[in-house]
Amino acid sequence: MPRRAIWLTAILLAACSAETPPVRAALAGDRSAETPAAAPERDLAAEARSFFLAQAELLLAGADPAADPHLSDALRAMGRDDLAGPGDGARNACPRQWVDPAELVAQSATGSRILIIESNRHAPAQTAFLETLVRRLARDGFTAFADDGLTLGPAGSGHPDVLLVSEGLVTRDPGHGRLLRTVKALDLQLVDAGIWWRSARELSELPPEVLLSQRQTALALQVSRRAFERNPDARVIIHTEQAANPNAAAAFKTAVASLTGHHPLLIALTDCASPGAAPAFLPGFGDGGGPGDAADLVFAVPQAPDIGGRRAAGQLRAERLVAVPSGFLPAGQPVLVEARRDGDPALAIPEDRLMLFPGDRLPLVLPPGDYRIEAWTRDGPLADPFAVEVT
Repeated sequence: MPRRAIWLTAILLAACSAETPPVRAALAGDRSAETPAAAPERDLAAEARSFFLAQAELLLAGADPAADPHLSDALRAMGRDDLAGPGDGARNACPRQWVDPAELVAQSATGSRILIIESNRHAPAQTAFLETLVRRLARDGFTAFADDGLTLGPAGSGHPDVLLVSEGLVTRDPGHGRLLRTVKALDLQLVDAGIWWRSARELSELPPEVLLSQRQTALALQVSRRAFERNPDARVIIHTEQAANPNAAAAFKTAVASLTGHHPLLIALTDCASPGAAPAFLPGFGDGGGPGDAADLVFAVPQAPDIGGRRAAGQLRAERLVAVPSGFLPAGQPVLVEARRDGDPALAIPEDRLMLFPGDRLPLVLPPGDYRIEAWTRDGPLADPFAVEVT
């Protein structure tokens, strides 16, 4: 089989698996048998782009995002919530903010060694609120940040300032790149779950809820080994994906307590729908069927508004619409557009990622800063990077 076919097969296997593995795991079998010489250095950024372009081809080939949650997740990570199928929707109106939620979390966490925060990984407003909580908790002496979406190398984080595409799930939302940039700037220790799977076949065959449970258990074990064994006085923030099964949160909370010896405080984030509202404490959670069942505190975060056909983080980020340069608009095939901060390496998670199909005229959504905008098709880059200042 030609080398390109082997590569594409590995990418498509990852796309259809129960959970998308990191790029290096998806392509681990891509080796040449022609020579025993050392393989050339791999372009991990190009491999990540190839994954997303493969998802676009799957969609054009007739794959249904409503029936394939992995394709739906990839589309959301490519800025195409409009193609990813209907979301869960907010079940509650946003309550009034009687107390500052970050201060309430900080006060409630006094004396706690572990704080678990559950969120929807593709909810940009929740991710922005989580960043606010991390900034506040770092002031109170929290020393480590663990995330069940991280996959760091043996030496740990590979860049002092930014999250790299090789350090997490290839479908990671760009908002998490901004979150982890903040975590690194605060000098918190990063903890990941490690290589907890045994094979790509396991990833493709096990149900998503089983995979999430296994990944979370591995993360709790790593927190015990890498945070508390190295620093008995550590205080750890654990961020995890909110499971569909309401019993999963209680099980994870129990596993963390058992493996670390510290009883965690569990914070759950949920969507609410009220224009102009701010994140607020929910003393009781709706119909009792949501994340509040196992959580010690629940906070309602207003759903991200649509601006220009894109989802933004709302009041928590001063985002602006930025038109895609005309030379990057698609003609006969999909175009992947990515915006990175000026000076960030090619492997950095972009500030925004957008997949455009022929006829699309959607904008980028960026907070203030200096950026370079780049675009690719499956045949390679479209043109030289485009510099833009967002004010």
